[in-house]
Amino acid sequence: MLERGEIDALFSARMPQPFINRSPQVRRLFPNYREVEADYFRRTGIFPIMHLVVIRNDIYERHPWVAVTMLKALLKAKELCAGASYDTGALRHMLPWMIDDIETARDLIGEDFWPYGLEANRKTLETFVRYAYEQGIAARKISADQLFPPETGDTFRT
Repeated sequence: MLERGEIDALFSARMPQPFINRSPQVRRLFPNYREVEADYFRRTGIFPIMHLVVIRNDIYERHPWVAVTMLKALLKAKELCAGASYDTGALRHMLPWMIDDIETARDLIGEDFWPYGLEANRKTLETFVRYAYEQGIAARKISADQLFPPETGDTFRT
């Protein structure tokens, strides 16, 4: 549909196949997206969150320990992945300037450019919940604190 012009734009977690195939009918909305995103971060301090992990209420209510256990597992996975990024003996991805890309991101965003948890993402989450309400996606205003179980605060022990 995108390639045939039946829809004007697409926002997706996955690259559409016509884009991957370099169709002349499909292009990025912002060809200089990297500069646009970096400028937005410099001005606002917000770099959009890429993923959210959700626990169903019924699971959490029956097994409240699952929230901290899941957070610990995700933090460990992130640690392993981040550590492997600098292993230049065997690059994880076939990107010729991957180390430079990592260093560029660290220079702009800081050491932990994918922070987990409420406090590290408070500004982004507060903006997210405000936009969700203002744009009619959420039926009521909530605070960023309401998104996280209290036991997953930044002070838990690993």
